[in-house]
Amino acid sequence: MKVVIKKDGDGFLAEVEWHDNVYAYGATESEAKSELLKVIEMMMDFHLEQVENDRKIKNHLLNETI
Repeated sequence: MKVVIKKDGDGFLAEVEWHDNVYAYGATESEAKSELLKVIEMMMDFHLEQVENDRKIKNHLLNETI
């Protein structure tokens, strides 16, 4: 994986190559990287929440069939 930072207007756009919609904007390169880290952390939290919900559904189904 590679993070790419490009000049964009008055600031910078940081994005992860090969991942659609994983990008962030900042006034400086450092700010763009920091914002991208926040985006990735939010995505991870979302996916962990989805896994937990799926686990609850699985456990519920398993308990019903026993």
